[in-house]
Amino acid sequence: MRLGIALVCAMAAAFAVASDLDQARALILERRLDEARAILDKTVTDPALKGESLVLLTRVSNFKGDYETGIAYGKQVVALLPASSEAHYEYAVALRIRLTKVGKLKAMMSLGGYKDELARAIELDPRNVAPREEEIGFLLDAPGIAGGDVEKARKKIVELKAVDWKRGARLEVYALRKEGNKEGAIVLLTEILAKDPNDRASRFTLATTLQEAGRFKDAEQELNKLAQVQEGTWALAATYQLARTRILGQYEPDRAVELLLDFIAKVPDKAQGLPGKSSAYWRLGNAYEQLKQPDKARQAYEKAIALDPENKEAAKALKALRQ
Repeated sequence: MRLGIALVCAMAAAFAVASDLDQARALILERRLDEARAILDKTVTDPALKGESLVLLTRVSNFKGDYETGIAYGKQVVALLPASSEAHYEYAVALRIRLTKVGKLKAMMSLGGYKDELARAIELDPRNVAPREEEIGFLLDAPGIAGGDVEKARKKIVELKAVDWKRGARLEVYALRKEGNKEGAIVLLTEILAKDPNDRASRFTLATTLQEAGRFKDAEQELNKLAQVQEGTWALAATYQLARTRILGQYEPDRAVELLLDFIAKVPDKAQGLPGKSSAYWRLGNAYEQLKQPDKARQAYEKAIALDPENKEAAKALKALRQ
């Protein structure tokens, strides 16, 4: 009987720790990275959960842009889990972040390690979509001297679409936009949304692509749908873009002011994936200029610069306003 009770207690404890990992994953998805890190710092001490915890700790570091910590965790996890595609992928991401932070010569010298880890991740699990997306992104973005190759990327997009059509299609959209083919991107995004109307990321991309194409009313229609989303930051992102649409389209500047003031009141100071308050004040200045209210425009630009002295757009607008 005592042995049975001990076994049940042990199983319950193990389940509780495993649930902690699930909670950490959910927090990472929500970009609540410090909370996830606090949980993982505990689970990583359990030998049975160390490998998975290290994978998630590497991911947290990658999202934070902390490549030094990410690389340190990445080295540990690929040594502990050499057959894990996910481990090699997260390590590759950490190495790629370092490439973007160091000088060009140093980046070229360490490019091989990044490519090797990425290739290993794909080799270990060809159906793991994340490293394939990473590889395609590299081929599209990197200069030719570093291994960038648009034609090779397009072939790999076709291969990816056979495994996961939507994620491959999203990368095809990215390629089309890089080529300046806005209408082609709009057609494909519309096709994606026809298959999955709840794909908010694709709807947001469609809205911004419509902005770039000068189709402001169509962009507004898509953004109004996102403005109704309750979870996450979609409504806030849509609020900013609804104002931006009016400013770029030069219509309803008074409504743009209302939207931007609402955005400024609600946006957190360190929101990830959203424009900062400095950008919002710059756009607010744009709207006031369209309303022929130069004093308010000046105040908005000065506030933008006070919040971010590196806001060159606000500085340029303020200088033009004073002339």
